[in-house]
Amino acid sequence: MIRADVIYLLAESPSKHGYFDPAVYTERMVYCSVRSVGMNEFYRAKEQGLEPDVVFTLAAYADYDGERLVKWNDKIYRVVRTYVDGLKIELTCEEGEYVATTG
Repeated sequence: MIRADVIYLLAESPSKHGYFDPAVYTERMVYCSVRSVGMNEFYRAKEQGLEPDVVFTLAAYADYDGERLVKWNDKIYRVVRTYVDGLKIELTCEEGEYVATTG
């Protein structure tokens, strides 16, 4: 599998100053391949109120540690579905207005 693109997985870090502070995220770079969401997958997700935009495929599922946000091309995406296929993992994501302060 050719991993030509780079994404950043955003993991939420505990707040240093208390519960009411905004979440802080740490970025971790991983290589992946990118594809658009298939028509059937898109319409099935739409029925559930989701609007998936892109699928990132990581060559090793061990590269993914449950992060819920992904940064790609200066946009933030939310992971709406994961799918493990052998050693690979697919992250189906939707773009949105997600605040992700990195620190």
